[in-house]
Amino acid sequence: MRALLPEPTPRVALWTFALFLLHFHLSEFILVVRFNPRSAGLRSLCLSRSYCVAMSLGVLEFYVEHAMLGELKERWTASAYGFGVFMCVFGEWLRKSAMITAGTSFTHEVQTSRRAAHVLVRDGVYAHARHPGYLGWFIWAVGTQVIMANAVSALAFAIVTWRFFKRRIAFEEMMLREMFPDYDVYAKRTRTWIPFIK
Repeated sequence: MRALLPEPTPRVALWTFALFLLHFHLSEFILVVRFNPRSAGLRSLCLSRSYCVAMSLGVLEFYVEHAMLGELKERWTASAYGFGVFMCVFGEWLRKSAMITAGTSFTHEVQTSRRAAHVLVRDGVYAHARHPGYLGWFIWAVGTQVIMANAVSALAFAIVTWRFFKRRIAFEEMMLREMFPDYDVYAKRTRTWIPFIK
């Protein structure tokens, strides 16, 4: 894979990060328009204030470390870049596969009542992971920081994203159990693969 990637200089890492952000959020919007056009809007871009602050802090860490550490940051970036790209590609593939597989059943908001078109999806990526969209986002979000060799932000993203999904999954699964009596059977045989979230 290394032969397919450009030389991982700090500038390349920053541009790669920006391109992954652009692709991620535009494709989120496009898939919402495709499968749930009535709910499409600016929120479909998934750009909350706290998320934008977190990404901005990641860029700030990158610039501060590059200014203070110079060549050391360049070596770290060269070492981490390929793995970060892999994380972003895999995470985004997993999330978008989840969105496409679920179709109209995938929404950005946790559903508290069952819509007519809402079905329990258990095939495709859902056969291998419960909440594959969340798992994909988790991997992708941490990967954006690994690309830039941002150790502090990568750890912070992992912790904050994990806490967010732990709460969200608990609430969503409570709703899914009410809407789909056979959800427990699916949940028992399918892991989330997000560390320490059963």
